[in-house]
Amino acid sequence: MEKFEQQSLFNALSKICWALAGISLVLVGYTYFAGNNEALPWLTDVTYIKSPLFKEYFTIDGKPMGFSLDQIINWQSYKTGRYRFLEIPQYLLFTLVSICLLVISLTITYLERFWYMVCAGILVFVSINLGLDQLGLMNEYLAYTFIGLILISTYYFQSFKSEASFTTRLMAIGLILLGFWLLVFFISNGESAVFIIPSYGLLAPIILAGLFVFFVAGDNCFYLFKIATQNAPSGKNALIHFLIIGGIYVLLLILLFLDLTGRLSIDLILIDPYTLLLVSVLSGYYVMKTKLEVVQSNIPLALIRNLLYPVLAALTLAIIYYAEITANDSLIAAIKMAIVIPHFAFASVYYIYAFMNFTPDLLLNEVAWPSFFKGEKAPLLTARIATVFFMVGAIYFLEFKPYYQLKAGQYNALGALAEKQQNELLASQYYRQAIFFDYASVKANYSLSMLEKTVGNTAQVIKRLNDASLRATDFKPAMALAQYYSDNGQLFNKLLTLKEMDPSFSDLKVMNSLAIAHYEFGHLDTTLYLMRNAYERAPSEIIVGNFLALDLSFSESLAIDSALKGTEDFDDLSIKINRQALANHTATSSNIKIDLATDSVLVLEELYYLFNAAIGPAQTNKDLLNAIDYYLLCERNITIKDYLLLAKAIQLYNFGSVNTAFAVMDELMAYDQRKAGLYSYIKSIWAYHQMAFSQSIALLAQAESYNFDKALIRDTYTAFLSQAIDQPAEQLTQQWADYEKRSSGLSKEEKEKFFLEIASQNAFDVAITLRAVNELRALQLSAEQLYEILQKAIEVNPNSVLLYEAYIYETVESGLSMIGISALEELSKFANQADYERIRSNFEERIEKRQREALNLNN
Repeated sequence: MEKFEQQSLFNALSKICWALAGISLVLVGYTYFAGNNEALPWLTDVTYIKSPLFKEYFTIDGKPMGFSLDQIINWQSYKTGRYRFLEIPQYLLFTLVSICLLVISLTITYLERFWYMVCAGILVFVSINLGLDQLGLMNEYLAYTFIGLILISTYYFQSFKSEASFTTRLMAIGLILLGFWLLVFFISNGESAVFIIPSYGLLAPIILAGLFVFFVAGDNCFYLFKIATQNAPSGKNALIHFLIIGGIYVLLLILLFLDLTGRLSIDLILIDPYTLLLVSVLSGYYVMKTKLEVVQSNIPLALIRNLLYPVLAALTLAIIYYAEITANDSLIAAIKMAIVIPHFAFASVYYIYAFMNFTPDLLLNEVAWPSFFKGEKAPLLTARIATVFFMVGAIYFLEFKPYYQLKAGQYNALGALAEKQQNELLASQYYRQAIFFDYASVKANYSLSMLEKTVGNTAQVIKRLNDASLRATDFKPAMALAQYYSDNGQLFNKLLTLKEMDPSFSDLKVMNSLAIAHYEFGHLDTTLYLMRNAYERAPSEIIVGNFLALDLSFSESLAIDSALKGTEDFDDLSIKINRQALANHTATSSNIKIDLATDSVLVLEELYYLFNAAIGPAQTNKDLLNAIDYYLLCERNITIKDYLLLAKAIQLYNFGSVNTAFAVMDELMAYDQRKAGLYSYIKSIWAYHQMAFSQSIALLAQAESYNFDKALIRDTYTAFLSQAIDQPAEQLTQQWADYEKRSSGLSKEEKEKFFLEIASQNAFDVAITLRAVNELRALQLSAEQLYEILQKAIEVNPNSVLLYEAYIYETVESGLSMIGISALEELSKFANQADYERIRSNFEERIEKRQREALNLNN
């Protein structure tokens, strides 16, 4: 026999195989933590709700006056979407199947004729189940070609070239397999070819894994027998130890079997099929030499132990990882049963076999364990045949359920592949076939419900999600059903579904959704109880955000300052939206943090936070204005321009830039005619705040013409008739006084800048505005600039006779007398006759004077 351990290529390949086994083991361990969240992750469903905010600006006889705006709050709940198609497990399984075929083909070339024929038959059976005929190439002849290449290459080295070296065999068989796969990839769709093995060809790796499990399933019994009898003080004690330890082992397997069949429910730490398999794999590796010594044949033990064994272990673990990470529950159930049944069968038979064979030896105080695989009174072959019959009997007892679950798992994989290829009709047929084999399949029922949802089949959606909940290990199908009820307005069914989840209070996601369901029915006390419990157990961002939204309903009885302070470190936008809304509702200041998007596109969450921050009571922040202007420049924000313009107008008014605020409101009215009544009403409140009583009445009439709330307009009109105000707006007097204190130290440019700001700031403060205009005229500002300032002033305050007078005179200085004539006609509508005649006379005199000056200039 060739010395494999002395060849570097063999050692390198052995390390690769063991590394693959280690990687597969790590991936299986990862599934304990990941669960089904990779294939079916939790998603966050955000519901935005309008919360009325009254912005008070002044009072009239103690009655607060202002307007109501809808600030935005959000409620977040957990939901699930469709199963994701995970590609990494597909590539891993395909790679390991290919390596397994290579190693098996290489190994059987070293076997004697009988064992070669047996293993070659297994290899042919595996190749038939690879699903190569589904590639659409040569139909079934592609599979025949693959089988022929494998058989010819292996038989050649087994019979005709038996002296060939390990390297030669490896290179020849490896090149044949590599060439075949490359040809398949180039001719067909390469991506689909890789996915054939974990879908249509899923049975091939499962057959190999099943044979591997059968090979190692009885090795634990040998080690238990060895441990119990090796160091016992007497043969009788050794026998008693073995009977007790072996009995416990058989009992554990009985419990596992009953647990998998649903006749019993146990939850013991580390007592599960995967742990059992891992222990068996370790036992099988160390007992391999002892077990194979009884075979009277030249067996390449080094090849089997260092290549075939680790790669089959890697494949078996990879199948477990594939099933767990893709959340293929039918396949998981089949795999667990395929692990437990052989172990149960071997344990039961070997327990009796060891008792029958070695009791006499043990009672004679002889060492019995080295002869475990050399039974004489009860031959080992008979025990193994009995094990096979035991397994067949167990499968009959289960009415072939493991096989049906295996087929259901395969159809689940096919359905997922069809969904990836966007063939929903084919996917639906595959999932229905999976349900035919396993009616409680979570993946099949859930996925089919998602497909039925797209066609509006309500009855089937509800039925499938209920069936998916029967065997589900979490609340995802039930949560999906609750979400479906919510989407269709069936709030009572949603609440009932969430309440029936057992135990719903142990899962924070369910508790959160249940709290929202109670909130939708107005059960605020229950909602508060649930949210408080969830917050105390795990204050996640979603829980905190929802708690802040709920606080709006209890704002009068809560310590708002502490609630705001306790959440100021959260950067999640959903929390910041609700936090700002709560601060606005209670007129509490809050720190505003704005991060501008580099692409200038404002997403919905950022918009609502920006809007809530801008409409806060007396909220003034230059960063807010800069952010609004930044996003208004981007054309892609056109659909949310109404929010941005309203936020900008309110911020400008808070800053005292009344003229610009009114101009922005006019732009907003032109952009969004649907809410023109609201915008006119806002302007009327602002006008009254500036003590422009007549204009506020006119703006109320304008709001009524746009069919705004007539009852509100009637009440406001009644209040405005008093022409009294308790807290008028601060106008420009203080700014002018501050200027006079420091005017001596200012340069001409600084004075001009100040007067320009004052003249353009608040046209309702007529005296200061005109005073600033006169100062600018004294500083020799151009007539055109003065005309523009006064034009904007009368647009904001069109009922001021003094502003109109200055504007009319300025039209003459700017050479726009015809516009002045039109302005005179407008002035005649609201000015008294004496003022009108005086202004008209002065206007005509200025025109005549300008005409004389023009004639003198020409002469």
